[in-house]
Amino acid sequence: MLYLRQIPVKCRPPAVKSLMSIYIVFGIIALIILLAGYAFISHTLEKRRVRRQRLLGALRLRERNFKDMLVAFPPHFLPAELNLLVHRALIETCEQLVQLDPRNPGYQADATHYAAQLSNIKIGAERQRIRLENPTQIKELRRHLEELFRFVEQQEQRKLITPLQAATYREQVKRLALQAKVDAYLIQAKLARQQQKWRLAIHFLTLAQKALKGENTNHVYDKQIAQLNDSIGKLQDNLSARPEITKEADEVASETSTPLSKEWEHLEQDEWKKKQLYD
Repeated sequence: MLYLRQIPVKCRPPAVKSLMSIYIVFGIIALIILLAGYAFISHTLEKRRVRRQRLLGALRLRERNFKDMLVAFPPHFLPAELNLLVHRALIETCEQLVQLDPRNPGYQADATHYAAQLSNIKIGAERQRIRLENPTQIKELRRHLEELFRFVEQQEQRKLITPLQAATYREQVKRLALQAKVDAYLIQAKLARQQQKWRLAIHFLTLAQKALKGENTNHVYDKQIAQLNDSIGKLQDNLSARPEITKEADEVASETSTPLSKEWEHLEQDEWKKKQLYD
């Protein structure tokens, strides 16, 4: 009887040991799967967080740029079509920001504000030419026009506007850029006249006239070109009446008085396409 009682104490059946080993292996495998799943989920959540923060930053930048744009442009400077485009872009951007950051009440307030302004924009309203007379303002407008041009390019690439709409917007932006460029030359010419530097004034008026002639395929700038031609003729008369003004003196003045005009030497479509602010 003693011998039979000690049998289960001294040894265990092989089937029990095998079963325990299987449990241990499965437990280790399950733990590895759980750890891998946790790591994958954590990585996915981090990628989403980074993508969300990047999108949030890009939208905030766009909102700020378009807000600055509307403040910088003088009243009635933008044609109605471009004005609508900017306001719609602002509203859409604010609505996207509301979805990404609903705790910020300012985005919804901005969307409502610009929607109210949008309703007051009238297509086809008669628009008067706005003369720009501040050099600092002109430089700022040039930057905003470049941003607007690139935005139109981006919208067309994403098929959010048709090629015909994009072509219309681009043409309007280029006309505004030309207007600002001409006004920059006129400011320099006015300054030269005040200093009685007739040859330098003629130089800037000629540059303005040349810029208009280069875009006058439809004769829309005939009147401005004629006015500039009259102004140049009067200055040439003044120059003829003042023989003591030497060519050398005007050339020296020209070298030191043209920083603003040089800002517009590279204001071309190809240059604007190089920068992709909204990618």
